Amino acid sequence: MIKIMKLLSVFIFVTQLCFPSNKELISESGKIVDLTKPHTRIISLYGAHTDILISIGAVGNLIGVDKSNADLGIEVFSYKDSVEKFLSAKPDLILIRPMIRDRFSRLMRSLKNANLAVVTIKPTKFEELNNYWLTLGRLSGHEKEAIQYMDDFHVNLAKLKEKADSIPAEERKTVFFEARHKTNQTTSLEGIPAYILGVLDIANIAYDAVPAKKGSSVADFPKELLLSRGEKIDIYLAQYGAMNRSTVDIIKTAPGYRAIRAVREEEIYIIDEYDVSRPTNGLLDGIKEIGHIVYPEYF
Repeated sequence: MIKIMKLLSVFIFVTQLCFPSNKELISESGKIVDLTKPHTRIISLYGAHTDILISIGAVGNLIGVDKSNADLGIEVFSYKDSVEKFLSAKPDLILIRPMIRDRFSRLMRSLKNANLAVVTIKPTKFEELNNYWLTLGRLSGHEKEAIQYMDDFHVNLAKLKEKADSIPAEERKTVFFEARHKTNQTTSLEGIPAYILGVLDIANIAYDAVPAKKGSSVADFPKELLLSRGEKIDIYLAQYGAMNRSTVDIIKTAPGYRAIRAVREEEIYIIDEYDVSRPTNGLLDGIKEIGHIVYPEYF
């Protein structure tokens, strides 16, 4: 069992107060959320939260999930639901992510006024994964299982890294990772996809990309700059999901993209957004998938 990486602070958004004593955190309303006792009536409005809670044995703590987990047989909630629906469920904790907080301010105000404990949490960097998982373990009373979850992840990550390290330097490839086609954005250098490229010793052509905003997982990378470096790009990767609806055909026919060698040689690959950005152990599948695309002889 490898040693767990040093735990870094997960962002508890709005307050930016993480673990003052490793015993509590602050909810959206300023309410203290106790980390020393399990919350047994949790509503999770983000699939990653739900997936992890299930993986660490806390499915019994869930009384509500979002529609992506409707097949669990647990009541489905939405950020479009009325506050009355949430109140009637009598949750002791509601877990959300920044997108919900930022886009659905009316619901946030209603939940705050109802004095419900709402915690916004989602890691944007690889280094925040451990604390994110540990937080969910503490909130649900499954801290030991969360530590095992982390341990298993890092054991398997080390194996993949060892395999990547065995690839000769002369066989290394250079990649462009498309995060959002329409807005010419790539992964920020602190983002999880960029970390995946690093694990696999893949050169990132957008090595100087500027984050769209502080703490953002995406970075601006102007089209002109991308095309100017086009001859150096061996593989063009594009994530597909809620953030990006790009396809191989869209990329192939984009004006000027013939300047990108990977496009001319049809080395364009679409990756499921979940596999490279969702903060679960499913990231291991994303690492394997990209490894197989870029280094098929080794993965």
